Amino acid sequence: MNYSIGNIFVTTVHVISAILAVGGVAFFRFVALPYAEGLPDEERQRCMQALRAKFVPFLHGSFLMLFLTGIHHITRLIRSGMTIPGILVLKIALALIIIFIGVALTWRTGFEGMKANRKTYLTINLALAVIVVFLGIWVTHG
Repeated sequence: MNYSIGNIFVTTVHVISAILAVGGVAFFRFVALPYAEGLPDEERQRCMQALRAKFVPFLHGSFLMLFLTGIHHITRLIRSGMTIPGILVLKIALALIIIFIGVALTWRTGFEGMKANRKTYLTINLALAVIVVFLGIWVTHG
């Protein structure tokens, strides 16, 4: 498959968006939440709200870029006449689950049950992200 500078650029945006999203989730799960747990209730709420206000635009922007660049890649595969491998379908399905969980945990209202178990869902998202990265490398280099 020929890779133009445009396709290389789209792939770069895709990978950087994944790095930002996964890195941010890891930061929240293993740094911000444990730190905030040790704060008095009012200070914890203020701290988490400030972090959320700064991080959510990056997370949602990363999700949007992953979605758009993913569509580009799938469209390119289809136009080239290649069949979409099952591994790629699984990667896409897991990525959509990751996006759903990430949006649910950061949406201002709703999903209270998920938010009450934030650590668990962040851990699930990180585990799924590792699988998605593995599948992405497998489908590209397999």
